Amino acid sequence: MSDPASQDRSPQEEQRPRWPLILGSIVGGFLLVAVGLGLGWYLFYRPIVNVAVQLPTPPAPPAPPGPDAAQVKALEDQIEKQKAANKQIEDQIAALKDRLRADVCTAKDPQGKPAAPAGQKL
Repeated sequence: MSDPASQDRSPQEEQRPRWPLILGSIVGGFLLVAVGLGLGWYLFYRPIVNVAVQLPTPPAPPAPPGPDAAQVKALEDQIEKQKAANKQIEDQIAALKDRLRADVCTAKDPQGKPAAPAGQKL
C-alpha cells in the first residue's frame, strides 16, 4: 500500500536540501531584472536624456568694430530711391481720392460734382 514511486527514491535524495535551488532562483531573478533594467536604461532612457539635457549654445561671435562705409552708402541710396517711389505713390493716391470725390452721385446732385482742376482740393 505504499506508493511505488516513493520506494524508488534513495534516502540520499530525500535528504538533499532545497535552499540552494530557492536561493539560486531568487538571485537569478534579481539578475534578470537588473539586466533588463540596465538594457532599458541604455537603449531607451539614456538617448532621451541626452537630447533633453543639452549644453547651451555657445555665444555668437562679436560683431565687427564698425559699419562698412560702402554698405552704409548703398543703404542710404536705397532709402532715397524708396522715398522717391513712395512720393510718387502718395501723389497717385491723392489724385485718385480727388477723382473719387468728384465722381460721386447724390440725390441732390445726380450728375456728380464737376472734376476739380489738378492741384485744387475740394
